[in-house]
Amino acid sequence: MIAMTTSQKPPEGFSPTKKQLVVIYFLATTLFIGTIIKVGRDYHWWLPETEVVSSLQPEDIKVKCDINTSRWYELALLPKLGEAKAKAIVAYREKHGNFKTLNELCNVKGIGPSIMEAIRDFVIIGTVTTSVILDNRE
Repeated sequence: MIAMTTSQKPPEGFSPTKKQLVVIYFLATTLFIGTIIKVGRDYHWWLPETEVVSSLQPEDIKVKCDINTSRWYELALLPKLGEAKAKAIVAYREKHGNFKTLNELCNVKGIGPSIMEAIRDFVIIGTVTTSVILDNRE
């Protein structure tokens, strides 16, 4: 049995062929363009610089949901309300009609005084689906 070994190294004085040079150039160009795109996306160089000039705090902005028009997945975002209670509110609304007052929410199974207190600042009864209230505290 004769074992032949072949070397993976190119012979001395080897120069790449034209096809190999084209492939190397294509790969290098692709890598360079990809790097530029990645850096551009990471650093957002095309966006103007912004600065916050207001003393408005996140807790000063309150988004209020209309309890009669909001969908269950919007209501589920309210404090102390989960998916089940939000779906219960929608089911109650569909069965009994629109809520006339916020206190009617206590008629929904699973909604008690503690939940009412937690969501009172985030819900309204009206024709506007969502409104943003800015509380200017100075």
